[in-house]
Amino acid sequence: MKKTISICPECLKKIPAELRINDGKILIVKNCSEHGSFIATHWQSPFIYNFSKRFDYFESFKDFTIPQRSADCPANCLSCDDHISDTVIGVIDVTKRCDLQCSVCFSTFGENNIRYEPKLKEIENILKFLNSLNPKPPALLFSGGEPLEREDMPEIIGLLKEKGLNIVYLQFDSFSDSFYKKIRGKKLLKVKFDAIKNCRKYDIEIILVNTLVKGLNENEIGSIITFAAKNSDIIRGIIFQPIAFTGRATNHKSRESWRDWHFAEEVESQTHGEIKATDLFPLSIMVSPIKIMRKFMKKPWPLFSCSPQCGVVNWIYVSKYGKIIPINHFVNFEKFFENIQRTASKIKSKGRMSLLSSLFFASILSLSWPLVIKEIGFFTLMKAILKMHIAPSYQSLGHLRRRIFLLGSMAFMDRYNFDLNRVKRCVVHYATPDLKIIPFCAYNNVHRMKIENDYISKKNHNF
Repeated sequence: MKKTISICPECLKKIPAELRINDGKILIVKNCSEHGSFIATHWQSPFIYNFSKRFDYFESFKDFTIPQRSADCPANCLSCDDHISDTVIGVIDVTKRCDLQCSVCFSTFGENNIRYEPKLKEIENILKFLNSLNPKPPALLFSGGEPLEREDMPEIIGLLKEKGLNIVYLQFDSFSDSFYKKIRGKKLLKVKFDAIKNCRKYDIEIILVNTLVKGLNENEIGSIITFAAKNSDIIRGIIFQPIAFTGRATNHKSRESWRDWHFAEEVESQTHGEIKATDLFPLSIMVSPIKIMRKFMKKPWPLFSCSPQCGVVNWIYVSKYGKIIPINHFVNFEKFFENIQRTASKIKSKGRMSLLSSLFFASILSLSWPLVIKEIGFFTLMKAILKMHIAPSYQSLGHLRRRIFLLGSMAFMDRYNFDLNRVKRCVVHYATPDLKIIPFCAYNNVHRMKIENDYISKKNHNF
């Protein structure tokens, strides 16, 4: 079906691979001369694979530069500055310390409690480095370990607050303490609810992050979506992440993880069709609008140019009656993005006002007005559209943003389904103490242990 490049899951050597359709799935098939053949699921459904490709608006522009040193990819990320995609989310590991022993942790290997913990000054330098990127990442994420294990975390949070920190990621897997006990080692449900209560008290918005473990909590997808809808005043989104077979989970008994299409099918089933599988789109659908919006933004956003196989997403509106409605039910996505794509392709020849009017009319002509008037209201939506076109930002939605939350799934790669074409377009990047940018899946599958051990060795040598 298609040729690509992968790695041997045993020795990490780069090897050729093929994507093949077999028994209703797309498989990645590869062979290492030393360790033999490997077969893994790349994508569950050829239909949704092709559906997602239709909305890969980044690839259609053909205006990116293929890495000149791609022969060294992914082994030499530390010396490569030719990655295709810019950083959308910058990730900083602030500690390896943790008060849990999660069996699904992708950043820790076995009982290895390596003391990787950048100093405060190093974190400041990483923040300055990410802030200097052009375009600047719209999101930064502190990770670990458990960041709150650091004694100076309040000071670090203060640094981020100065730079616009406005949201908290809260790990939220289940409504069952038996799940937390099994996977996280502790009963945590009350802690989760208390955290949400405190965030509401101080008006701190939340994104719930869920680890999906096949056979354990996939039956709770619908109830978590309902929970987010009922608390959309404070919950800005839910990101479901199928278990990644790296770190402690490398040898997890469930080798065949869920991928995005399994997730999408369960969403449709568990919401009783209110959100259909085909209501979830690849993040690269946002490339064309962002290309146009860059003309009106003081600080241009990077293009959301990840591979369509990296995740699916939509925004869900909660009506005054409590009904959940994907925003593509209000807007004919096919028509809207066709118009936007056409406008974006002529962006160099169009003036600011011409682009603004094209974007405005593309929005107006694509709307399903009967549903808009019934669920949102004509004047409410028109006011939001005008604000979004004049000053594009989440805040421009006004009070509507308290009725909208993000629903997405992000399926990370492991050493078995590793695909170099996805890695090159990754938009979630780790930033290291030596100010290097490394794609998420390359970092966790190839580079993490070496970077952490080298950091410790250097630290001990200096000491």
